[in-house]
Amino acid sequence: MRMLSYVFETSLAFSEPVTDHSFVLRCLPKSTNTQKVMESQVFTRPRIPLSEQIDGFGNRIVVGYCPSAHESFDFYATGLAMVEPDDAGPTPAHPMFLQATKLTMPSDALRALAKEEAQAAGWSAKGSANTWELAQRLCTRVFDSFEYAPGATDTTTTAAEAYEAGRGVCQDYAHVLIALCRALGIPARYVTGLMVGEGATHAWVEVHDGERWRGLDPTHNCVVDDRYMLFATGRDFEDCPIERGMFRGNAEQTQKVSASLGDDAPAVNATTAHLAKAVAAEAKAK
Repeated sequence: MRMLSYVFETSLAFSEPVTDHSFVLRCLPKSTNTQKVMESQVFTRPRIPLSEQIDGFGNRIVVGYCPSAHESFDFYATGLAMVEPDDAGPTPAHPMFLQATKLTMPSDALRALAKEEAQAAGWSAKGSANTWELAQRLCTRVFDSFEYAPGATDTTTTAAEAYEAGRGVCQDYAHVLIALCRALGIPARYVTGLMVGEGATHAWVEVHDGERWRGLDPTHNCVVDDRYMLFATGRDFEDCPIERGMFRGNAEQTQKVSASLGDDAPAVNATTAHLAKAVAAEAKAK
């Protein structure tokens, strides 16, 4: 058991004023069988009304709309969650996590790799008891097949394209591992969240071992433990982006993301208080 605190900030800058800006955020952790959210808050600048909802995958989403003209927009999220990855009970797997998507459709090369590892592990789709061991083998193969290369891919790059190039970021590692698992009939899902020691969001995979969901991080070739905080899950990246929105105007948008995850709850509480004070002062000034 570990109590983790987080601070997450996204700053959007527009080349010229925009209006009618609507957005959906997935920057709040959700309570699952491996973590319990103790507190969480979201602030925006400019300050606008926010509505928290639950999407079709059970993720917490924050929806908002800013009608007035603005050249920048900031989102701040902070909170605490108790993480217990080794104390998870049985959880079901929905059949949708067996189905390939546009981003996770396996190529012939990926199918061949999956089959090779399954045979090496002595694994059979009919009630095999070593699904988790096979998933870890696949995770290692993905790690060994890739060079971490920011900018080599984008959010539309498929698992097949990333694997062929042998380069990518955490999103690509996750998509390839998901494609391999689903090619063998093993349920797998995409996860977004934070990892201790990284200054941005991270992506990994949860594999269903026949009894429960268990996390694997192919970017670091490790089992997900108490260094990770989960924000959202889905079939692939398209189901759980941290931020997605639209606005009226011809502006170009640039985005800057910063994040912190660790054990320092007092620091997070101080940051939360500072943000709340800043937002309140801005609102009062208006």
